[in-house]
Amino acid sequence: MSSFVETKGMDTLKSAPIEFVEYNKKQLSRIYPKGTRVDSSNYMPQLFWNVGCQMVALNFQTLDLPMQLNMGVFEYNGHSGYLLKPEFMRRTDKHFDPFTENIVDGIVANTVKIRVISGQFLTDKKVGVYVEVDMFGLPADTKRKYRTRTSNGNSLDPVWDDETFVFNKVVLPTLASLRIAVFEENGKFLGHRICPVSTIRPGYHYISLKNEMNQPLMLPSLLVYTEAQDYVPNEHQEYAEALTNPMKHYSLLVQRDRQLASLMEDNSEVRTLTQTLTHTHTHTHTHAHL
Repeated sequence: MSSFVETKGMDTLKSAPIEFVEYNKKQLSRIYPKGTRVDSSNYMPQLFWNVGCQMVALNFQTLDLPMQLNMGVFEYNGHSGYLLKPEFMRRTDKHFDPFTENIVDGIVANTVKIRVISGQFLTDKKVGVYVEVDMFGLPADTKRKYRTRTSNGNSLDPVWDDETFVFNKVVLPTLASLRIAVFEENGKFLGHRICPVSTIRPGYHYISLKNEMNQPLMLPSLLVYTEAQDYVPNEHQEYAEALTNPMKHYSLLVQRDRQLASLMEDNSEVRTLTQTLTHTHTHTHTHAHL
């Protein structure tokens, strides 16, 4: 096993990212916080998960965002302490660049959509509350922050149903996590939930919230609508929609056909009127000549 202070690990990550991934296929790496973190703060563990580091050590006494993300991700392995790295980060015949913005060979990118509809029993105070939605993953996948409007002094059963938050292209879903967090209007943290993208299913969901220590809160929850589907480039959207919803596409074709027919009928009327006027003009001109 090799141990790297976070600054050394960061330098290696920036200067030789592909080589760092290859190194971690055959060698155990441990990353630990730098000594100048006298406040026991933490770095973002996602940075080193992206290159396959096996042991990303954090200051467990500090329940900040990095620690919350760490506990949320490892919650989904039954708290066994181990998570298997994605296959392409273990295969010797595959090479991976964690800074890529392109589709990874053999991996289907995702488009993730979420609409925050309402909340229930978020706090016993009569204050406004709002929801933030963040995506953590590869640098290309990380997006912060979507935010709902602040409710008008209602924290018991606020209703938002704002616009849908869209993460258009998540290059590596198996390494990405969605964080949904609730705050009071003054910024005080109320609760959150970490959802690995690979576990997101389409439909309506009640999400029970957890505190900073990742312990379940008794009542606070959110009602959301989520979609997770294969990513389709913009230039292919129409073809994909035609395949997934052929009846809608057929109806659209019929509508376009009617519009064209209407236009053609209008042109026919114009041609008929033009021909009539021309004929009348010629007939009048002939009589005048006689």
